[in-house]
Amino acid sequence: MANTFKSAATGSTTGVTTMYTCPAATSAVVHAMYLSNVDGSNDATISVSISGSANFDHRSFILKTIDVPADSTVVIEKPINLGAGDKLETQASANDDIDVFASILEIT
Repeated sequence: MANTFKSAATGSTTGVTTMYTCPAATSAVVHAMYLSNVDGSNDATISVSISGSANFDHRSFILKTIDVPADSTVVIEKPINLGAGDKLETQASANDDIDVFASILEIT
C-alpha cells in the first residue's frame, strides 16, 4: 500500500463546491481542515459535507452553518475517512470570504 499526502483548497462560494474527490481504488483520511475568514469586516458561515458515492447516496454534513468570525479560523482536527468516489464539499454564506484548506492522506 502506498500512502501519499495531498492538500486540497478552495475559496468560498454560495453554491456547493467540491474541494476534493477521493480517486477510484483509494481510501483517504482528512487529517485537518482549516476554515479561515479572510474578510476583515464581516462574519460568514460555512457548511462542510460529504456526498457522491455508494457510501453517501445523499449529502451528509460534517459541519452545518458554522459561524466563522471576521479575521479568524475554525479548525477541524478529527479524522474524516473517505472512500473511493466520496466528495468533500463546502458551501458558504458569502462568496470569497472564507478560504478552506484540507490536509489529506491517500491510501492506495
